[in-house]
Amino acid sequence: MSAPGAGPGLKNISFVIVDKHPQIISLVRTILHSFGSREIHDAGDGDEGLRMIQQYEPDIVITDWAMKPMSGVQMVKAMRKHKNQIIKFMPVIMLTGYSERRRIVAARDSGINEYLLKPVSPKSLYNRIRAVIEQPRRFVKAGEYFGPDRRRGEHDFSGPDKRGSGEKGPPVDMAQQMTQKEIEDEYFMPTASGSAASAEQYVPPGIRRARELAAKNKK
Repeated sequence: MSAPGAGPGLKNISFVIVDKHPQIISLVRTILHSFGSREIHDAGDGDEGLRMIQQYEPDIVITDWAMKPMSGVQMVKAMRKHKNQIIKFMPVIMLTGYSERRRIVAARDSGINEYLLKPVSPKSLYNRIRAVIEQPRRFVKAGEYFGPDRRRGEHDFSGPDKRGSGEKGPPVDMAQQMTQKEIEDEYFMPTASGSAASAEQYVPPGIRRARELAAKNKK
């Protein structure tokens, strides 16, 4: 099995998988191997995951949400506050069974880059990895928040506009179960204006190499 469709190869990209279910780790590892990745580490909870991240400094983290003693969301928040700039800017894909809108908003507000619903397939995982590589969002500091720019989707809240316009969005059911397409369209779809990573933002070496190869192949 190879990476679905045309896109960047993943042989130079390293991963840390964080999930409490060994069978999920095994599945994701098998999929990543099929894409060409060879450096893959794993952990069973956020606490262990953070240690692995500090030890190996992977290019991309793939994490579940529901874990103890440290959840995936708590781990991501710790990463975004980390003193190590490599970890602070590290891309994170949340792979979870939670599809409620409130969960998706909370995960986004923790600082994740992409959100993927279980069950995972090679194509769905590759699409989220490809989004991290080819559609990077600049990191921003807004109040207590630090992470990828959240300005995608206009219907994730009800009340005063977060960007200061004073306008109110339509009422939203935060308990709504969302599909993967709805999640991507409303919260993780690039804006028309684009939001490329800024020059001073740290880019993991494997991702930088994948972008260089993709650019070279387009010539």
